[in-house]
Amino acid sequence: AFFWVCSISVAALLWLALPSHGSGGVTELVLAVLLQEAGRFGYYRLCSAAEKRIAAITSQKLFCPDSFDAILASGLGFGVASAFVTLGDTLVHSLEPGSVYTPSCEGLSFYMSSAVHVSLMVVLNVSLMVVATHGYQKRDVSWVVMATGAHLMGSLGTTLNAQPNGCVGSLTALLAVTGFTACTAGRIVWRGLF
Repeated sequence: AFFWVCSISVAALLWLALPSHGSGGVTELVLAVLLQEAGRFGYYRLCSAAEKRIAAITSQKLFCPDSFDAILASGLGFGVASAFVTLGDTLVHSLEPGSVYTPSCEGLSFYMSSAVHVSLMVVLNVSLMVVATHGYQKRDVSWVVMATGAHLMGSLGTTLNAQPNGCVGSLTALLAVTGFTACTAGRIVWRGLF
């Protein structure tokens, strides 16, 4: 979670420092995804280095980075940190009376749409951690590119929310990317266990 917060904080600082390109947030979104994936890699490298140093002085294993438990917990940390940041403002508004509907999602309340979106992003982050870590362990850049591409597609799908009734397309795109990534992660875990 700490690495995710650091990467999104750097992205926010860069958004403030760089002029807007009039891209409707797409440039900023790509930058944020790349920084989050850099944070994911930085976390893996730090854990790998710590594991090697600890192994040199003791036989005790750390909680990272090669066990599935640690990988899933790390992905959950990334996902939950993302959920808290995403839902922070939404939770404040939910304390007010009534429900809110937006032009981008006329058939579904803003709170329900946000909850589904955040839930999918948590599952996506756990799956991305499995896929990316597999690539780091195997030193196979294709897995890392797949994880980064899936993250980028899922995030870019959220830009459909800017369109009238775009939440249907946004949630459908995010569901498809999350489903594909979760199936890929499941296959990696299955092969690793048996």
